[in-house]
Amino acid sequence: MQNLTPVFALVAREVKRFQKIWLDTVVSPIMSMILFLAVFGVVSGGRDVAGIPYLAFVYMGLLTMTMVNASFSNPAFALVIAKNVGTFMDLQITPVPPWGVGLAYAFAASIRGIITLLIALLATVWFIPISGVANPLLLIVSVVLIGVAFGMLGVIFGMYAKNFEALTFVMTFIIQPMIFLAGTFYSIKQLPGIWPTVSLFNPMHHAVNLVRYSVTGYADSAPMVSLAVMAVFAVAIFIPMQWITTRNLKAS
Repeated sequence: MQNLTPVFALVAREVKRFQKIWLDTVVSPIMSMILFLAVFGVVSGGRDVAGIPYLAFVYMGLLTMTMVNASFSNPAFALVIAKNVGTFMDLQITPVPPWGVGLAYAFAASIRGIITLLIALLATVWFIPISGVANPLLLIVSVVLIGVAFGMLGVIFGMYAKNFEALTFVMTFIIQPMIFLAGTFYSIKQLPGIWPTVSLFNPMHHAVNLVRYSVTGYADSAPMVSLAVMAVFAVAIFIPMQWITTRNLKAS
């Protein structure tokens, strides 16, 4: 346990860093959620999905989207900033092993994602027709797993990218399509042809599916399959994260 102290210290440092930018951390995603909810509240017109009010259905997707964006962007932008202001060398001389550096950033990202989700939830849940949480334990496990998995993905791109333009490209052409094609705003069962099957290969779909099922009890895919996919995704992401982190920390 003593050997993990530097890892916990790095997690604490990252948490303190993003606490200084609450405007970006909290206000921006909440405003986005409110705008989305306003639009969908107008156009839903009393529609439902499998007996669930459409606004509640979309709300679960929006909460997941907010958490994923926060979890991914936190380490990605933090590492690029460190490279540009010259503090990245602090990570190169720290007594934390490369895998520990990567996981520290990922866990800090998960904490930011969860905090953002909770504040967004408290600010908006009053307007959503939700009566309770169907599976609280599964919700907790899912939220932590999703936050860490996408946090590690953010570490990979943060270690790889040299500037903010590269991260903007990734957010625009990789992360956002994953979110919008995951069934965030619709049931994948409504898609024609092979597209429901294609959606099953999108890890973001399983993230949304887990959160939606945990709260409402409705799932587009088998919840345990989604949980297994997210667990495999997290393990699979850890391997390249460790490799690219080791490579960057050893670079002169």
